[in-house]
This record gives sequence, C-alpha cells and structure tokens, in this order.
Amino acid sequence: MSALPSLPDAPSAHGPTSAPAESPLALSSEPAGTPERLSGPRRALVLFVVQGLPLLGFCAGVWLFLREGLSGLDLGLLVGMYLLTMIGIEVGFHRYFAHRTFETTRPLRALFLILGSMAGQGSALLWSAVHRVHHANTDQPGDPHSPLLGRRGAWDGLCGFFWAQFLWYLDVPAIGRFGRLVERHRASPADLLASTEDDQAHRFARTLPDLLRDEPLVRLNQRYGTWVLLGFALPTLVGGLVTGSWAGALRGLVWGGLVRYYVVQQVTFAINSVGHTVGSRSLNSRDDSRNNVVMALLTLGAGWHNNHHAFPGSARVDFRWWQVDLGGLLLRLLARLGLAWDLRVPSPEALAARSDR
Repeated sequence: MSALPSLPDAPSAHGPTSAPAESPLALSSEPAGTPERLSGPRRALVLFVVQGLPLLGFCAGVWLFLREGLSGLDLGLLVGMYLLTMIGIEVGFHRYFAHRTFETTRPLRALFLILGSMAGQGSALLWSAVHRVHHANTDQPGDPHSPLLGRRGAWDGLCGFFWAQFLWYLDVPAIGRFGRLVERHRASPADLLASTEDDQAHRFARTLPDLLRDEPLVRLNQRYGTWVLLGFALPTLVGGLVTGSWAGALRGLVWGGLVRYYVVQQVTFAINSVGHTVGSRSLNSRDDSRNNVVMALLTLGAGWHNNHHAFPGSARVDFRWWQVDLGGLLLRLLARLGLAWDLRVPSPEALAARSDR
C-alpha cells in the first residue's frame, strides 16, 4: 500500500478534485435562457420514476411479507443482491472510479461498473462526476447535494436533510444531459475535455479526463440501461430456477430486485443527508462530514464519512481499531490475491496532523 501525502485535500490527478477547486462548478451558471431546474409535469414525472416507482416496489415486498412471510431464498436474494450492488457502488463507483484509490485488473473494473450500474443510481461516469464535484465544493456553493448549504435554523435544516435525501437530483440539470453528451463525443473525448462550453454537463465532463479517455470503459458505461435491467433479471432468474416456478421468479424479482433497489437507493442517498448531519467528527476536514457507525455498516464503509472527507484519496477508511470498513477488507483481500494493488492509505503522520485529539 502506498501512503497518501499529508495534505489529502489538495488537487490530485487521482483524487476527487480533478476539477480545480478554484472553479466551483456552481449549479447556478447555466447559459442564459436555459431552465435551471425541472419544473411542473417533468419534475413530477422524474420524482415518480426515481422515488415513486421504487417505493411502490418496496411496498409490494411489504405486502408479500404480510401475506406469505419471508423464505430463506427471499432473504438470500435480498441480502445477496444488496451486497453485490453496494460493493459496486462503494468499492467500484466510489473508491475506484470517483477517487482512483487503488488499481485493479480490467475484468474487475468491468465487474465493478456492472455491479454499480445495477444499483440504478446513474452510470459510473455520471456518478463519478457528481461525486468529484461534491468533493471539490463540499458544503459550499457548487455542492450538488449538501443538506447544509444556505440552511439556517431547525426548519431549514430539516428541509435540507430531506432535500439531500430525496430531491437534490431535480436541481441538477446535467444529470439528464450527461449521457447524451458523452455519447456524442465517444470518438473524440479530447474535444469534450477541451470544450469551453460552460453548461453544467460540460463542466461535469471536464472532471473526468482519466475516465473519458478509457474507451472500453466508456463503451461499457453507455450500456447503463442494460446493467440496470440485469439487476432485476438476475434475482428473477435465480428465483425461478431454484423453485422451478413462475411464483418463485416473481418473488425473486420482488425481493432481489424491487425491494433491494429501494433499500440500496435510500441507504446510499443517506450518505448525502445523514453523512453531513448526524454523527461524530474525529478528523479535521474543510466541511461538516460525520462518522456514523450504523451508516458505515450499511454502506460497507462509506459511513465513516468524516474519515473519507479528511482523506478522500484513501482506499481504506478504518482509521481506528474499532472501525469496521467492509469495503476496505474486500480490497485488502483482493490485494492479497494479486487482483488489486497500489492501495493508497494515509501515513500515521498525516492522520496525526488531521486528528482533533
């Protein structure tokens, strides 16, 4: 493992601040005449698709549980698909694609991309761009989903919490345009990176010079819809094959697909809300990130959010003996197997310099 420098918040070619910190990537600088936020029927439609449909799927699981209970296969599909997609998000999208905290083989990179895409939170490139912008402007103007920005008082704080959990993406117009922009420039990523266009989608793209130049990665990324469907097809297929019935296939879809999708979505979004409002701070960082042990267990390590923001380029976030980082344990196992290398970690001196104690 390689040690991180003592100033981990500084811009780095491998870190979250590929977009220069002095360019705040503000969300309010769309070209004149361009609507900044979705409004009216489009806003309601996006909200229904992103939050309403998954909630209906979750309610279907609750109804099925009250009616027929939960079998061992149901639980296995729910937990198994949860772990696979959360590994894709936390280890793949977050620690590899967004922060490049380690290196791995091309097949594993592809697997991480597919597993993370199955979570349905946006493609690997879009997820990474939003996250790099978040780190460049954490809890400051330009942060896409800070629950604290511009919030004063208890009521505003509560509204900010729920906005960061459920609604923030409605105010980020680049999300709907990013995939088409990348597709238009697949053959010429250099032109996209060199573009002086100042809309939000172009600014997001300019945070990804390392990823956009990786043509096989971009090709897999642009099949995002296929991977989302795969996340529902796999548990449906397993449920059907194990039980030999259409009823088993349907239960697989409900528990490993619909319920899993909703739970993974809400747990991941809670890093935006809970991760900046509820918990402790043991390391100095330039934001209000918090460590939360419950969130750390649910997210395979991302809940050690203060640790992560103090050292965003670290492949591990378990900086105390009692902190459990399941994503970091997986990376150490992959390193022992020769499937991951160059795991970046902070030096003891860097940790001491950032410690509040």
